[in-house]
Amino acid sequence: PTMASAMLKKTNKEEKHSFEKFKKVYEKLLRSSLKHRAIVMIIVAVLLVISIFGGLSMGTAFIPEMDAPQMSMSIQMPKGSGLKDTRNMTDTVIDRLLEIEEIETIGAFHSGAMGMLGGGTSGTDGNSISLYLLLNEDKNISNDDIKSRIIALTDDLDCTITVSSSNMDMSTLVGSGIKVVIKGRDIDTLHHIASDMVELLEETEGVAQANDGIEENLTEIRIQVDKEKAMENGLTVAQVFSHINSIIGKEKTSTILSAENKDYPVIIFDKKHKNISKDELETLAIKAKNNKEEVEVSIGDIATITEAQGLSSIRRDSQERYVSVTADLDVDYNIGIVSRDFEKKLKDYQVPDGYKIEISGERQMINESLRDLAQMILLAIVLIYLIMVAQFQSLLSPFIILFTIPLAFTGGLLALFITGNEISLIAMLGFLVLSGVVVNNGIVFVDYTNQLREKGYNKTEALVLAGKTRMRPIFMTAITTIFGLSTLSVGVGTGAEIIQPLAIVSIGGLTYATILTLFVVPVMYHLLNRNNPEDVLTTVPNE
Repeated sequence: PTMASAMLKKTNKEEKHSFEKFKKVYEKLLRSSLKHRAIVMIIVAVLLVISIFGGLSMGTAFIPEMDAPQMSMSIQMPKGSGLKDTRNMTDTVIDRLLEIEEIETIGAFHSGAMGMLGGGTSGTDGNSISLYLLLNEDKNISNDDIKSRIIALTDDLDCTITVSSSNMDMSTLVGSGIKVVIKGRDIDTLHHIASDMVELLEETEGVAQANDGIEENLTEIRIQVDKEKAMENGLTVAQVFSHINSIIGKEKTSTILSAENKDYPVIIFDKKHKNISKDELETLAIKAKNNKEEVEVSIGDIATITEAQGLSSIRRDSQERYVSVTADLDVDYNIGIVSRDFEKKLKDYQVPDGYKIEISGERQMINESLRDLAQMILLAIVLIYLIMVAQFQSLLSPFIILFTIPLAFTGGLLALFITGNEISLIAMLGFLVLSGVVVNNGIVFVDYTNQLREKGYNKTEALVLAGKTRMRPIFMTAITTIFGLSTLSVGVGTGAEIIQPLAIVSIGGLTYATILTLFVVPVMYHLLNRNNPEDVLTTVPNE
């Protein structure tokens, strides 16, 4: 006010014919909307439903992927390969990578040491090498395109190559791909269910590779003691276990060697029973008592010995055994969409009694984060409503203003759909920002309408005059905000992709809500308010 009083002492009233024509067109449209209120609300509701389906069709993500100026990859050689074989394979891979113009520098990591391949490295495990790729910052293709080209160039090599399109992704925090957790008691049943899950995942479009985490070459020998036969020989299951464990699990620390300030225990194993077979276990004798006479009984006479596929470790969650099945996705597929398709297939699967199947990993983290943000948005809306109730001293006017929020969400979802962005944590923050911004236009409109009605205007004429009078400030506040966010929406610069969805949602929501606020808010006001008998002004005076 102080600056305005000093700078706006003289004002030139210029007639802006184009804007006046625009206001006349708006007045005709508004009067038509007030006459066909049901049609307006149906159109708005249909657009809201379409925007929700369109937004969900793009899938979900935790944080948008970024095109960083570096990538990483690993080379895993087959078992039995030496350091020399790994280096030769790495040289071959590097020669092929240099064919990609966007890659400027390639570095190598081996056994925890960083250096170029020309330097000597000494490691006990020569099966794997990690590569670090520096990219040209002025590249014209995305990191995912470079990843696809790397996979295509190295597909025929006798090694396993894993490529990460960005060293700035969040997969280390939230996991990557789909993770299915199977909980139950019996290990064989868990294996069977895990195999079924792998088949279901491989049948799901977008899954590149599924793994049940079970080593095929890991075989275990299972001994199931017949309690009745053991009791006939005066034995218990614990005695049988103790006897077998004393033979095959016996180890002894004989001494400790000290060298270079480090202690190394020397452990002695019984080589004879170190790799005992199933047949040898069956003939293994254990001392027992039969009719008070000491006899030797073969393990095979009192127990059933079988070979089966085993686990390298048994994992538990809340004292419950579980196995995990993981799946990696193709580059062009979204975790949310692929997970939904897999969940549909999972509904038709008959889970045995006493077993549970849960989807965990990145999908679980995304759902939990989006659910928490949705609750925050609902809380924000409630607080906004309570503040407006205190300001208007009314429950009805703030309720009418709240209808600008679904309009903003419609615009935000449509903007995500049009630009091809998924619903992410950052996009949800955009919806949270919109909840507090878009109500400003509704507050300006409804407050001025109430003032006009207090002066004696009837409901319809007050709404028309409020729309024409408050159109300019409503547009100005929205346009300035939109232009301010426009630079973020472009996503130019390293790491700008992270904040880009917030700007896109805000711009789409403000644009859509600003335009429709000038129609939907008057329609809702007209529906929820009655004409006062003392209203005498039935026409809008000439401005």
